[in-house]
Amino acid sequence: MMKAPPLFAEPAQTAPQAQSTQQQPLWQRLGKPVMGMLLFAHLFWLYVALLQTAPGKALHYYFDAPVWLTMQGLLALGLTRFLHQRLPKPSKASRQYLQTLALSMLLFVGLMTLLQQGLEQLQGYPFSATLLLKNMLMYALLQLLVGGFVLLLQALKQQRQQAEQLLMAEKNAAEQQLQLLQQQMDPHFLFNNLNVLSALIHKNADEAEDFLAKFTAIYRYQLQHQSTQLVTLAQELDFAEDYLALLNQRFANSYLLDLELAAINSSQWLMLPGALQLALENVVKHNEASQLEPLYIQLRFEDDFLTVRNTLKPKLYAPDSTGLGLKNLQQRAQVLFKRDIQVRQQQGEFCLALPLCPL
Repeated sequence: MMKAPPLFAEPAQTAPQAQSTQQQPLWQRLGKPVMGMLLFAHLFWLYVALLQTAPGKALHYYFDAPVWLTMQGLLALGLTRFLHQRLPKPSKASRQYLQTLALSMLLFVGLMTLLQQGLEQLQGYPFSATLLLKNMLMYALLQLLVGGFVLLLQALKQQRQQAEQLLMAEKNAAEQQLQLLQQQMDPHFLFNNLNVLSALIHKNADEAEDFLAKFTAIYRYQLQHQSTQLVTLAQELDFAEDYLALLNQRFANSYLLDLELAAINSSQWLMLPGALQLALENVVKHNEASQLEPLYIQLRFEDDFLTVRNTLKPKLYAPDSTGLGLKNLQQRAQVLFKRDIQVRQQQGEFCLALPLCPL
């Protein structure tokens, strides 16, 4: 029976990977940010003290100031990380970073201003609007430095991950091309069709000639497009009809193609080469069919997808399926279309949806 492969679910992390961060002690998780912020605060205040000290005068360096600045910096860092994880993800990453930075700055400046004003009121200091504005600008500058640095590191990390994913997808696509070429030249498939051709030569020369024409057309198409990333839907449909005609010579017209694509211009849409071959092989591999009870394979255009549908008639002794074909097809679709293929199985029907893009 044809089953949807589990490739569309997010890959589960292994226990060590998923829990390594949570299992670390608190001091290890906070150690680097605290030490880094403390070092930055000491260097900053040392620089300020040097600027304010006249030549020949003693250096006035207050060791409590870096501690207070470190606490402020850690608050700014925590706010930035928290908001970056919790805010809705817009379509553009740059917009998310700007939203995070702006909101974290407002919250940080507001919190620190309220805290400072509260402490000054408790100590009896008079209110000064000029000092208040100056402190608010300093808090905004601190949040801009800390938050901007955190978001820059996050952006670089995300960019590196995307580059690694793209590299892996391109590697899988290259491996899939090689695998497709090897499958296309499958000796069993070649042997079976040569047997059919041999039988037709003795039985009906016209049918043998037609069979040979389709047979050579299939391999010509495969060799021409083995390194092509995209082909038109019209090319794939022509190939699919020849390929199915070849199969029906072996299986006595047991599989019939039902095209419902009159509403679109198939030459104006692009798709993955060899995708229909894989879809048809999947149907034939897993479903029973005969000349008396043929299996209809419907091709439809639905929301920028080409859907391949068939009624489920599972074979009694269906071969084991690894799902590698659909998985590799998914990788290629992600690289070229940034979209997933869709596999649905419900109410006795199997549907494979292949992404299309306009020419």
